[in-house]
Amino acid sequence: MLRRSASQKQVVCQGADPALALAGASPDAPRGARHYPTPPDAPESMWHHVDLHVKDWLDERQQGLFHYVNEIPLGALQKFELQTKLPMNVIREDVKGSKKLKSFGQPVPFNYGCFPQTFRDPEELDEIHAAPGDNDPLDVLDLCPQAAGVGEIVRCRALGAVCLIDKGQADWKVLAVNVDADCPLADARSVADAEEIMPGRIEQALRWMDEFKQHSSTSGTTLHYEILDADQAVRIIEND
Repeated sequence: MLRRSASQKQVVCQGADPALALAGASPDAPRGARHYPTPPDAPESMWHHVDLHVKDWLDERQQGLFHYVNEIPLGALQKFELQTKLPMNVIREDVKGSKKLKSFGQPVPFNYGCFPQTFRDPEELDEIHAAPGDNDPLDVLDLCPQAAGVGEIVRCRALGAVCLIDKGQADWKVLAVNVDADCPLADARSVADAEEIMPGRIEQALRWMDEFKQHSSTSGTTLHYEILDADQAVRIIEND
């Protein structure tokens, strides 16, 4: 898959707190939408100018870690999304998506975000499912039961990955943990570790995603429950 070019300058960008205190509405946003711009002193794109890799190679504990940009906090009934086609790639509320979440009525049970400097190319077929990419950055489900803010840059470790086929496109979801979270899952290094530390957590996340998609989608969606391991998840991240 195509990797978007980006400088190595890292943005330290803080979004709203986990309680979802909303920022002001964007002048060009859909009616009722809210968005989260980068701070005035950090105008760079959270997609293009945040490092994918955590690069403190002197610290062995940080090797193999990635950054992700959080879009939807755990416990939310509002959908926020990084805008790939708007200046600075601001994070904006998806009003239609928020209505679907509220109609579904079950808050998001994980932090949901995307990996910077990644792109699921619709011109290339997925090696496993032979489906095109979904034209968006690679998604991440942070399983730690601790809410991250909208627009927060999180250090994470990939544990595995699952594929959602949505509208004929391969929409991979990397299962990860926030390594800085104050919870036992932060130490997990594999799906097996996560299951031992918090039994049923992964099943809860996947079942929610599957049921939400079935509730809200007007076209066929299929969640493949086969979970790839951590090494395969890292390869998906690196290849995007």
